[in-house]
Amino acid sequence: MDTCETIRIGDVVLNPRRGRLEDGSGAERDLRAKSFRVLELLIARRGELVTKDDLLRDAWPDVIVSDDSLAQCISDIRRALGPHGAALLRTVPRRGYVLEDEELPAKALPRRTVRQGMVVAMAIVMAGLGWLWLPVEPVATPETPEQAMAASALLAGRDWQRREANEQARMLLEAAVEDDPGDAVAWADLGLTYWLEVQHLAWGGGRREMAQAIEMVERAVALRGTASAHRLLAEMRLLSPFPEMRSPVDALANAQAAVTLAPDEADNLAVLAHVLALTGRGGEAVRHIERAMRFDPTPPDWYRQVAGLSYLVAQEPARAAEAFGPLHGAGTFTGTRWWPGWLLASSLAQSGRTGEAAAIIQAAAGRRPERSIAAVAQSLDGWSDRDSRERFLDGLRRAGLPD
Repeated sequence: MDTCETIRIGDVVLNPRRGRLEDGSGAERDLRAKSFRVLELLIARRGELVTKDDLLRDAWPDVIVSDDSLAQCISDIRRALGPHGAALLRTVPRRGYVLEDEELPAKALPRRTVRQGMVVAMAIVMAGLGWLWLPVEPVATPETPEQAMAASALLAGRDWQRREANEQARMLLEAAVEDDPGDAVAWADLGLTYWLEVQHLAWGGGRREMAQAIEMVERAVALRGTASAHRLLAEMRLLSPFPEMRSPVDALANAQAAVTLAPDEADNLAVLAHVLALTGRGGEAVRHIERAMRFDPTPPDWYRQVAGLSYLVAQEPARAAEAFGPLHGAGTFTGTRWWPGWLLASSLAQSGRTGEAAAIIQAAAGRRPERSIAAVAQSLDGWSDRDSRERFLDGLRRAGLPD
């Protein structure tokens, strides 16, 4: 690979000189170092099949890792590339991956099945409605789960403002599992679409959607217990808003399974830290989230949330406030069930900065429906450790939130 020239992949470019992916404006697209290395290997042999063995050997020299570590890197790459670029990265089942050139010759395009033709027709209709951001020229084959790949790109980011994207992903995934009932990845992603219906309050998902989400991801785990499926099941068993569907024991077991399967995957460590923190094991949670953040030097905001929670449970409120601080502002209180603003206020109060904590409480009064300690406590899905939970609520009392 020429280390001076940039390489275009869909709507993004790889800049070898700066060692990063960039969008059209030159802004960096987040990609972990190991995932970046896998992408470099695919680009070096663009248009060719690169086997899993080759990728594992060259990306993890002298280290034995599972196929799931590679699968997670591929998922990271597709998310970073966006829908257009992700459509160029093709899975060859049981063999490896091909990063296609921008333009495929017409004779290379495989014949569509009847179902794929229906998907394209529906995509064209949605494009006319103005809410399609998938390419409408799929290159799927019966052996390659391109529908599931496109759906994964739609689900990237779990954006609460993109309900239409979630519904479109569900349509694609339902087609994928009907074509191949043994596709564990498609089942897990289909479960994710229902989990997002529940997790984003404005979408209105209830018990039925929650039960479907758990059933589908459990099926994915039974078919092929990948780290990502275990991680998602841990998240749902931890944070379900319905008490009868929460299970801290199951959440911990699945989070530990994810780390066992892919111990160098930062997301697995972060989810395990989250489970440990909400079950009162703050010291262990701190160790795991700090390790996750060493693996990922540019961590997403939810890592910082888990780090702050872990420090708070470990009774280190000053460090918790430091972790939550960068999140303060537009993202402090969001439309989901997880609000770092309350945690930041409690951390500040517990570390003696009651004036700053009170200012956050006052700002929340005009933006949040919770106006009391009892209302906040009711929203704390999954926080099963009573002692650390009460310390958190006591911090809000010090900040001026009434009982």
